[in-house]
Amino acid sequence: MRYSVEILCLALVFAAQPVPAAEPPTLVDIGTRRQLLVDDFALAELSRVTREQGEVTKANGGKPIFDARFYGTVLHDEGRFKLWFRKPGQQGYGYAESLDGLNFETKAALTGINFAGDFNLAVEIDPNAGDPSRRFLSGYDAPGMAAGIAVSPDGIRWTPLNDGKPVTFRAADCHNQFLWDPMAKVYRLFTRTDYGSGGGPLANTAAPNFEVRGTRGMFNAGSIGNPGDWKIKRQWWFNREGSKEYLRRQVYSMTVWIHEGIYFALMSVYEYPGDLSEGLKSDHVIRHERDVMNYYLATSRDCDSWDLTWVYAGKPIVPRGPDGSFDKDVVFPSSTVVTHDDRHWFYYSGNNERHGTAERKPPVWFEKDRAIGVATLPRDRFVALAAGEKTGTIVTKPFRLEGSRVDLNLDALQGECRVEVLDEKGRPISGFVGEAAIAIRGADSLQVSPGWRKHRDLKSLKGRVIQLRVRLTNAKLFAFQIRD
Repeated sequence: MRYSVEILCLALVFAAQPVPAAEPPTLVDIGTRRQLLVDDFALAELSRVTREQGEVTKANGGKPIFDARFYGTVLHDEGRFKLWFRKPGQQGYGYAESLDGLNFETKAALTGINFAGDFNLAVEIDPNAGDPSRRFLSGYDAPGMAAGIAVSPDGIRWTPLNDGKPVTFRAADCHNQFLWDPMAKVYRLFTRTDYGSGGGPLANTAAPNFEVRGTRGMFNAGSIGNPGDWKIKRQWWFNREGSKEYLRRQVYSMTVWIHEGIYFALMSVYEYPGDLSEGLKSDHVIRHERDVMNYYLATSRDCDSWDLTWVYAGKPIVPRGPDGSFDKDVVFPSSTVVTHDDRHWFYYSGNNERHGTAERKPPVWFEKDRAIGVATLPRDRFVALAAGEKTGTIVTKPFRLEGSRVDLNLDALQGECRVEVLDEKGRPISGFVGEAAIAIRGADSLQVSPGWRKHRDLKSLKGRVIQLRVRLTNAKLFAFQIRD
């Protein structure tokens, strides 16, 4: 009994100690920018909700829209879709236009660029150029299997910088993307790099002749045509599952699209590279699962550390097609994403056969057809926080309310959503919680505003620090935005 009494006394002493208060969530600056729920940047608490990737719809019934190789770009500019495509037989690049994004007409052949090797082209509009003759900016495969940079007034007539010499070292035979980053106020370059047979830390591993691909991010705050002004930010390859993960997956190509304050990596991931265990003959009917390439999205807030959730979950943003389809074995991204008419347009190159490999002796290269396809996604529906029959709850971090209403990108067609308002310490604000919050039911909308029984909007709270608490039942929330 002696020990039991001592234990009891100790328990009473510890029970009497004051419990430290939980640290309040950090105040987050969201202003009036749309908040995409791809990560927890604006979120403090999640309960009974799961993240689900949005589902694209392939246009044209999943069939090609343009007969060409890609390693190219589609932009929407001046009321038209503009397509830069690789002509057959490594004969340079062509330029085409479309009003509807599906039916393209070839307009011209590009001039001025001395492409080299397995060439590529990634085109961007440069909002920082300040000179109409440099409105378009491109990265391409320059001599020496390295990244060259060129500028153009119209996307057709190009002038290489640095006297046509590359601004990086090898390897750069996939997309070489130069773009202006308005958030960091620097130019960025994304290109391939080698870790295996071409050099690097894996060159002397157990597979000395096995090609290991990685990706390289660089930045430039000086002259974009001066090689010395380009600094490496980070080079990396897939190794979360160990140093030999390159046998499972490799970064074949990565470019970046900046949208709503988020960096989206458009990743071509080479899956089971060189694994030809499904056969050595070309088969244009059966869909393969080895030696294939998939199109994934990754996200980042700093353009350095990437959330690779969907890669490791095996969930491409644009899935490969079924047996017999033109894109059954390879889906390779355009260098960027088009946003138009409340949709995101994911253009891609599709192949009906596997990649093939030089590691075998003799090498195995498959006969294949290539064409361009496109899939679309409703605006900003990249990732949803989804709840089922048991109500899920989403609580934002505290933020200063700079508008008078909140808009939701919401699918509650089969369920409901209520939005409550809390103060900066998470306490309910009278008139904005419980039954006062009007349920949104039967809605599937890119922009729907909640209301409260005595308040049509949040005008009376403008300027205060608040938190939103969203309750979902059989519903999905993709984004929210504070607006005037």
